[in-house]
Amino acid sequence: MAKITELETCKALLSETWLSAYDEMAISFLGKNAKIFLQQAYIRAAENWIKVMDEKYSLKVNRDCKTLKEAVESYINLGVDGGLFKDSSDFVLKEIDDKCALKIIVKKCPYVDACSFLLKERNFGEKNIACPRIGCFRGAAEFLLGKKCGYKIMKVSPNEGCEGSVYDITGACKDKILKYFK
Repeated sequence: MAKITELETCKALLSETWLSAYDEMAISFLGKNAKIFLQQAYIRAAENWIKVMDEKYSLKVNRDCKTLKEAVESYINLGVDGGLFKDSSDFVLKEIDDKCALKIIVKKCPYVDACSFLLKERNFGEKNIACPRIGCFRGAAEFLLGKKCGYKIMKVSPNEGCEGSVYDITGACKDKILKYFK
């Protein structure tokens, strides 16, 4: 009988198990409302991560962010310092729509196996994947910018990297981001 001895492998398996169960049960119990529930959970997760890193580990995030890109970059940098991410190069960020939106490509994600499980084993459609990674980027942007944001998953591709966007839904950006609601 094989034994799992590497801490990183154990963490990855634990993450995959809990995340897929969490998403699956939310969808089972809440149906179409599950995505809304999960999106709110990701916002809280990002806020909690930032607070724990600051208060418990004295790792500071740049709170002087002016754009979505700056906010997400700050969160990524904190994630690298805090061990959440291996390297900032695992993410590609591109400002679009006059900085009202941020296109994000996630090249390497710890949740890839959980999403693959939901897509293959549970026959979830891509539209049902709430994406904890991009969802947490949205939560970090809201927290660090102090404004409401939305996000949309454009492509779920565990092998090639997933794509999504985080967008500002306030002020001058309101009219520019209507296409993300379609």
